[in-house]
Amino acid sequence: MKSFRSFLGAVASIALLSVLALAPSARAGDLSYTTLPQQNDSDLIIAHKLAAAPASNLYSNVSTATTTVCKSGSGVLERIIINTGASTSTVTVYDNTAGSGTKIATAATTAQGVLVYGCHFSTGLTIVTSSTADVTVVYR
Repeated sequence: MKSFRSFLGAVASIALLSVLALAPSARAGDLSYTTLPQQNDSDLIIAHKLAAAPASNLYSNVSTATTTVCKSGSGVLERIIINTGASTSTVTVYDNTAGSGTKIATAATTAQGVLVYGCHFSTGLTIVTSSTADVTVVYR
């Protein structure tokens, strides 16, 4: 009987080790899954990150010099996409429902690119564009 228990214990240990070998341990930064999948992530981490992603983001596209209230209330500024830049152009981002108050960022929008933020705002999301650069603000 003792041999049979030892055998069952050994089988259980092998099964556990097999499962652990298939699922590498998560790094501390992966636990929130707020980052996009990276090339060196295991398949398990990628699956968790994709499952934790929001169903959809919202966006606002602006192509004039104006103040745009994108969202009222709390949320997350995901990124700003500069579709078409303009010389001496900037976008200023506020945690507010007006073009003033707590500044999140000021960025040059003179050339195409993607500015990734992933930061929370609490009052609202307002952007002020200084020229005719075409920008898309992605948020949730």
